[in-house]
Amino acid sequence: MTRPALTLAAVALLAAGCGGGERPGGTVTAPASGSVRVVAKEYSFSPSTIVMKRAGTLRVTLANKGTLAHDIKVEKDGRVIGGTPPFPSGETRSASIRLAAGTYDYVCTVGDHEELGMKGELKVG
Repeated sequence: MTRPALTLAAVALLAAGCGGGERPGGTVTAPASGSVRVVAKEYSFSPSTIVMKRAGTLRVTLANKGTLAHDIKVEKDGRVIGGTPPFPSGETRSASIRLAAGTYDYVCTVGDHEELGMKGELKVG
C-alpha cells in the first residue's frame, strides 16, 4: 500500500470507531416508588426498557442530550398517563407517574420522533 492509501485507511478506521458515548437500548430495573434516569438523543431513549418490580409511583428524569427538543410521555393503550413537556437540548426535566401493574409505552411526542425510534417499554409487576 502507498502512504496516502495507508493514511486514508487509518482515518477510516478511526472514524468508524468513534461512536460517541451512550448507546441507545438496554434495560434498567427501578424499585416501586423509586426513580429512573432516561437519556434522549435523536432518535432513541436509553434505556429502551424499564422494569418496576411492583406498582407504585415512578419518578422519571429525562436528560435531553440530543440537539432537538424532546419529551417523554408514558402511555397505556394510547392514553397518556404522565410525562414531561417538550424541552430544549441540554436540559433535564422530571415527572412523577403513578403506575398500576401492566405494560406501558414511553414515547417522545415531538414531531415524528416516535416513528423514528424514540420509544420504549415500561413493565410494572
